[in-house]
Amino acid sequence: MVFDFAFHPTLDIIATGLITGHINCVKYAPGAGNNETAWSIRPTKKSCRGLAFSNDGAGLFTVFKDGAIRALDVNTGDVLIKKSDAHDNPINTVRLLTETTLATGDDSGVIKLWDVRTGTETMQYTEHDDFISDFDYDTDSKTLVASSGQGTISIYDIRKPKMLAMSANQDDELMSICIVKDRRKVVVGSQEGVLNIYSWGDWGDCTDRFIGHPNSIDTICKIDEDTVATGSSDGIIRIIDILPNKFQGIVGEHEDFPIERIKLSHDKTFLASCSHDDTVRFWDVRYLTSEREDEDDDSDDAKDASGDKDSDDDDDEDEDDKPGKNGGGGMDVDSDDSDAPKKSNNRRPKKQAPAANNPGFFDDL
Repeated sequence: MVFDFAFHPTLDIIATGLITGHINCVKYAPGAGNNETAWSIRPTKKSCRGLAFSNDGAGLFTVFKDGAIRALDVNTGDVLIKKSDAHDNPINTVRLLTETTLATGDDSGVIKLWDVRTGTETMQYTEHDDFISDFDYDTDSKTLVASSGQGTISIYDIRKPKMLAMSANQDDELMSICIVKDRRKVVVGSQEGVLNIYSWGDWGDCTDRFIGHPNSIDTICKIDEDTVATGSSDGIIRIIDILPNKFQGIVGEHEDFPIERIKLSHDKTFLASCSHDDTVRFWDVRYLTSEREDEDDDSDDAKDASGDKDSDDDDDEDEDDKPGKNGGGGMDVDSDDSDAPKKSNNRRPKKQAPAANNPGFFDDL
């Protein structure tokens, strides 16, 4: 079974980690039989639970059930660094935060930050008492958000040794997490199939919920700031709009096998998914990203037209149009809790491509 996978940051390369401890590196290309295995290794018999490429794509960080971290050479598969005693318990998730900082979370709720240049631990957080299920990271604020099996999310400034905040307990295992809406919202998937939506900075409790998944939401992938893909234990990959919350359609499925992970390729051409059916399937999602680009172009055209009109009316400005008069420029009415995105308000519905037209032509991975 494929536990996790990672896309190379610039090349058409995917690395997969298996429950048997095998790690495979494959150069992928559309069409049956076009995949090329670069290398395959088995550094341990313990399962490989997570992978993350370095920013330059030269290294691959891997974590294992035995609590070890290994850094591999992407070109050869050779083990460059091994830290056997990284965690006392099985590591469940890994994420590269910066060029030099790696985050790992284990089954006991411990989160550690590592300096990848030296292999030394720089921070340790122990506020959780159950497994760390997922990470997301905001580069601008240097903020790490984590979801956990104890039913809470936690927030950390990676420059500080203490946790910034922890949410109220949802009485449900939280399985996945994703920052959206230009860091205004955080979306969290739960065991009960509910998407909990938190407002940034207001971490006490979720401010909105999206109900509709019949099973647990085990993985979330951001398509753009307003749209996410979810992978559920019912084997279905769904596209969801966030605030306003709307189910857009189904990308594909792994029949009745639970989905472990979904991720976008470096060029946003493919959404890949792995499941208990021992396959990694690639779904062409260019129709999603291209429509968003069209919407942004329409929004820019509308702004240009509005700018031309404002220019024509400049000479006719009266007292009511000046800042501070009748809302002519004094108050920002875009609330953090508004259901409307800050960008374009004239979004067109996405066209749903049938799952049959998105074949899983990389099943042999």
